[in-house]
Amino acid sequence: MAPLAGFECVFMPLRPGTGSRLRKAYEYVRQFFRTLGYLRTRRPSVVWVQLPQVPLLWAALAYRFLFAKNTKLVADCHNSMFRPPWSRVPAGIRLLSRCDLILVHNDAILTTALSMGLPRDRTLVLEDVPPSTTGAAEGALPAALVGMPRPWVLFPGSFSADEPVAQLLEAARLLHGGTIVMTGRTQRAARNGHDLSRVPPNVLLPGFLSVEDFDALLKACDVVLALTRFDGIQLSVCNEALGFGKPMVLSDTPLLRAMFSEAAVMVASDDPIALAAAIERAASEGEHLVASATRLAVHRRRAWLEGAFGEVRRQLARA
Repeated sequence: MAPLAGFECVFMPLRPGTGSRLRKAYEYVRQFFRTLGYLRTRRPSVVWVQLPQVPLLWAALAYRFLFAKNTKLVADCHNSMFRPPWSRVPAGIRLLSRCDLILVHNDAILTTALSMGLPRDRTLVLEDVPPSTTGAAEGALPAALVGMPRPWVLFPGSFSADEPVAQLLEAARLLHGGTIVMTGRTQRAARNGHDLSRVPPNVLLPGFLSVEDFDALLKACDVVLALTRFDGIQLSVCNEALGFGKPMVLSDTPLLRAMFSEAAVMVASDDPIALAAAIERAASEGEHLVASATRLAVHRRRAWLEGAFGEVRRQLARA
C-alpha cells in the first residue's frame, strides 16, 4: 500500500533463534521498547500497526497514552488476529477498540470481528491491493532453479495448517513437465502435519526468502499458486501475482472466486489430479491470463483508492 497511500513502512522482525518461550518473550519486550523509541523519535500523527503480533498494538497504545495523546491509531488486522492463538492473547482483541480505526481484509472476517465485540462504526473492510509496479528489486533466483525445466510454478507458502501441501506434492508427480518452487520455512512443516520426507525431484524447497529474492522469483516464474483449504482467507499472493501480471491457479473458495476468478484457473485444491491439470492449463493459457491479470490489477488499484481507502481517509479525518 505504501506507494499508493504514502506510508513509511518500518519492519521489526524477531531475531532468529527465538524458539523457546523465554527467548521469544525477551524478544517481544526488546521490540516493544524499540518501537516506543522509534515512535518518540519520529512522532507520527498517524500510526498503522499490522497485527498480529499483539505486542505491537500495546506499544502503539502506550506511545499514545504516554507521549502523544492526539496520535491516531489504525489497526490493520490480518485474519489470524481473530483466530487462536492470537485471538486468545490477553488485552488483544479487547484493546483493539481503543484504536481510531480497525481494518479487516474481507467481509467474512468483518462478520467475525463484529461478533467478537469490535465497534461497528470504526471497523472497516480494506482489501489488499495489487502492487503498483511490475518492476522488482534485483534479487537472486534460487541456485537450484537454474537449468530446471519450465514452466516454473511458484507456491508462496508458509507450511501452515491450511495449505494443501500433500496434495501439491502428489500433483507435482503427475505433471508432464515443469518445476514447482515451494517457499517458506520448512521447519514449520512437521508441526502443522506436513510430511516432506518424499519430495519429488521436480519440487524445490528454497526456504524463507528475502523480499528481493522473492520478488526476483515472482518476476521470473510462469505460474503462481494460491492455495488454501479454508474459506475466508484472502491470500496476499493473489494481489502480488496480479501486480506482476502472472497466471494464477487458485483454490476454488467462494471468497477467492468472487475476487480473482476472472484472472485465474480455479481448482479444488484437495484433488491432486485436478490440481495438476489446473497448473498445466494455466501454463498453456499464459498469454490470456497475463492480460486478464493486468486488467484486473488496474481495476483493483483504482477501486481501492476511490472506494475503501477513500473511506478510511474520511474516517481518519473525522476521528
